[in-house]
Amino acid sequence: MFKIDSIRKDFLASLVVFLVAIPLCLGIALATNVPLSVGILTGAIGGIIVGFLSDSRVSVSGPAAGMVALVIAAINQLGSYETFLLALIFAGGLQFLGGILRSGFIANYVPATVVKGLLAAIGILIIIKELPMAFGYFATDDMMQIALRETQETLSLKPLLELVQYFHFGATFISLVSLFILFMWHKVTVRFFKVIPAAFVVVVVAILMNFGYQCFLPAFSLESAHLVNIPVNEDLLTLFSQFKHPDFSALTNFSVYWYALMIAMVASLETLLNLEAIEKIDKRHRYCSRDKELIAQGVGNMISGFVGGLPITSVIARSSVNINAGAKTKLSTILHGIFLFFSLSLFAKWLNYIPISALASVLIYTGYKLASVKLLKEVYEEGAYYFAPFIITILAIVFTNLLLGIVIGLIVSIFFILKNHSKNGFTVVNEKYPSGDIFRLVLPQQATFLNRAAMIERMNRFPRNSKVIVDAQLSDYIDEDILEIVKDFKQSLGVEKNILINLEGFKNHYNVDRNLSFINATTYDVQSSLTPQMILKILQEGNQRFINNTPIHKNYRQQITVTAQSQHPIAVVLSCIDSRVPVEVIFDLSLGDLFVVRIAGNIANDDVIGSIEFACHEAGAKLILVLGHKSCGAVKAACDHVQLGHVTQLLDKIKPAIELELEKQYQPVDMQSDTFVTNVARTNVQLTKKWLYDHSSILNTLISEQKVLLVGGFYDVHTGIVELDDHEI
Repeated sequence: MFKIDSIRKDFLASLVVFLVAIPLCLGIALATNVPLSVGILTGAIGGIIVGFLSDSRVSVSGPAAGMVALVIAAINQLGSYETFLLALIFAGGLQFLGGILRSGFIANYVPATVVKGLLAAIGILIIIKELPMAFGYFATDDMMQIALRETQETLSLKPLLELVQYFHFGATFISLVSLFILFMWHKVTVRFFKVIPAAFVVVVVAILMNFGYQCFLPAFSLESAHLVNIPVNEDLLTLFSQFKHPDFSALTNFSVYWYALMIAMVASLETLLNLEAIEKIDKRHRYCSRDKELIAQGVGNMISGFVGGLPITSVIARSSVNINAGAKTKLSTILHGIFLFFSLSLFAKWLNYIPISALASVLIYTGYKLASVKLLKEVYEEGAYYFAPFIITILAIVFTNLLLGIVIGLIVSIFFILKNHSKNGFTVVNEKYPSGDIFRLVLPQQATFLNRAAMIERMNRFPRNSKVIVDAQLSDYIDEDILEIVKDFKQSLGVEKNILINLEGFKNHYNVDRNLSFINATTYDVQSSLTPQMILKILQEGNQRFINNTPIHKNYRQQITVTAQSQHPIAVVLSCIDSRVPVEVIFDLSLGDLFVVRIAGNIANDDVIGSIEFACHEAGAKLILVLGHKSCGAVKAACDHVQLGHVTQLLDKIKPAIELELEKQYQPVDMQSDTFVTNVARTNVQLTKKWLYDHSSILNTLISEQKVLLVGGFYDVHTGIVELDDHEI
């Protein structure tokens, strides 16, 4: 399961996380007014039990600051710590049940802005709360205990404001050296040192520096208030005798179940949100099952309740340190828990040599990584709808507490989501057809009352005498509110402003009037109203839509019905048979809009002329387009002098273009080159135009009378662009 290389990295990372976890566990125990060893025990359970059962490779669980206020309230209301432990057991059971019932999906509904805001806020709080530790603000153990208790849930700036008064040079110098190591360690090139986590180096250097103070600079040496302070116990039996156990006689107390529900909800929410945030920090973005995590947290909290511990959640600070220290698997989390467990009796006194300023520096560096300027810039560039909830989430968490801040962030995010959704829930496209402009209002997949105000406002802006299609083909669900607006639009507002309205895609059970107010197809009237120059512009606009990949919507079922009885195309196109030149597609036109004559090399003969004469003289087409294209196989074959059955006769009609192109050359030319073949294809278009004009008196007359326009075009198979010209013959 574990590779040798990952075991080494996990072991070193676990040591760093263990060292950082000690003051955090102690601080939370202080804040909840329980024995300090309870905080360490809870961290050990979070590391060993939850770490083993969890699906996450990098998440570290333990006592969390976000639970402090709820724990204090629960203990006060339930009357004793023992009764609180009973509630914690049931809370763990509820989390376990939530995992079994697959309720971890709830985390997927938390907006990314809240998760990113949570990360940045935690980073800012870590920096603010650890700065006094880094500069040796606390002169006595009592001052530190009071500060730890006060700052677990609320932001206190008092230590920062009084920093000058209690400034400690020895602790400060250790912090500066530690931060220098942390920020510069990635530049180390010696392979031996690169495998050692920077945070571990910081701890070793800090211990050595303090020993140096004691030997050479006694005034700089650190007192007990500036060192890790773990209670030292003789053995584990003595330690366990100090822990309390749940009071099962309180099973009839309804408040126990109420607080169990509250603890389960808060702990689960905090864990799920932390997992979202942790996966964003992790460069490999390793995803873990939310349901398995709830099961793991539930088991951890049940065991913690039985042995006298505190509530457990996934914790961002320790998880971030774990990732930055190079953890590869969850072995790091498990080992850190084992170290915490044995620190209760076996080597507590050795850990008490570690300067708190060094651990504070590790956390400050972690906070900087969480609340980086790069993150702020990235979110700002997303726009106001994304940035505002992000900033408000940060401020709410920093100036209230984690849980309340998240709730405020969620409310603000939901507000902006609803506001944005109400404006952008549907799209309006101005589509250009041969019959004229049509506005297509496309309803979203879920058309609800949230779209109501914006939809009314947009419908009121449709101009008089326009044509509108309300398109519901993408909608799976449409609110009755939206249906009422649509019906009123067609029956009242549309009539008042002389707007023709078609309703498309509405399912039968919606009971709306789907009778057509206008026909979206090229009719005789449309064909008659267009001039050749207008048709040329229609082709140009259609090709532009094709290039931009923004084609107009085509209701082929309706077009089949409308064109079944008669056709009134606006143009006839003589093009090559090349499969890469689908004429109706590259001009973004519909059924019944074009006559298309396709023949290799877009050449002309008597049959082609007969087809075009019918299209123009009998069917009313007003534009003839001879369309050549780049990389034409027929033209290349003619340049290569291919001789093959009936193909030979066809290619003979392209030879005049070859000869004309050769006459333009002043030096020998490679007839197989792309440039020459392209030039021949362009010349062939012009010669075909002339051949049509010279060999058809009907077309000649129509063109001379300006009833029909004869143009050439050239299609680039690489870009999709059609060059059109209306040069005279």
